Amino acid sequence: MDELGFNKIAGAVLATALGFMFIREVPHLMMHSNAPETPIYQVGPIVQEDSADAIEVPFPSPVFIASMDATRGAKVFKKCQSCHNTDKGGADGTGPALWNVVGRKSGSKTGFKYSSAMASAGYNWDYEQLDGFLTKPAKYLSGTKMAFIGLKKEADRAAVIEYLRIASDTPLVKPVAAEAAPVDTMEADTMEAEIMEDKSLELKDLELKEMKTESLEGVTEDSMSIKIEAPKIETPKIKAPAKADGGH
Repeated sequence: MDELGFNKIAGAVLATALGFMFIREVPHLMMHSNAPETPIYQVGPIVQEDSADAIEVPFPSPVFIASMDATRGAKVFKKCQSCHNTDKGGADGTGPALWNVVGRKSGSKTGFKYSSAMASAGYNWDYEQLDGFLTKPAKYLSGTKMAFIGLKKEADRAAVIEYLRIASDTPLVKPVAAEAAPVDTMEADTMEAEIMEDKSLELKDLELKEMKTESLEGVTEDSMSIKIEAPKIETPKIKAPAKADGGH
């Protein structure tokens, strides 16, 4: 191929590339978008607000106590029967037997091989510890071999714990509802001061209204009206001229 033919081919390739680039850029030049710098909608997981200011209900709540029903707990516990036994002297399964579990130290069932996480946890299975663990075992104790997803409903957990409480030689005393935490004294004083200030302003407004009402008492429409009398205009008397004697 001679030099002229090579130049023609190279020019054709270059022209094709330039044409392709031109076709790609023309729509961008013709279409202008006024997109905001900060997107109105955000795609991705929803970020929850900080719950630091949320009021925590002390354990156990009145709902928890009211839900401690062993009959219901036996029904809910059916989810656990494939791994656990609650009979006195019952054999271990995938999980340890749970007779006398309430009040027992974690990882202390003789003859059962616990995970290292459970063996070293050092929990005392009281009502609050059991409630936290049954909510979501893997989150409560990282490294546990218990693959149970957990009981989301507080009423279900309370019922199961009551069922386990009575599965004992010496059941622990049933808990009572905790009292709500007292309101901070400074915060209460501030709230009271604000309320008193609002009441003071309301009283001042009421007093001003009463003063205005008293000042207007006894004032009638007649006393408020002003009588305007038209000035009297005297008409001058004009005498007719006297007739002259004789003349015609």
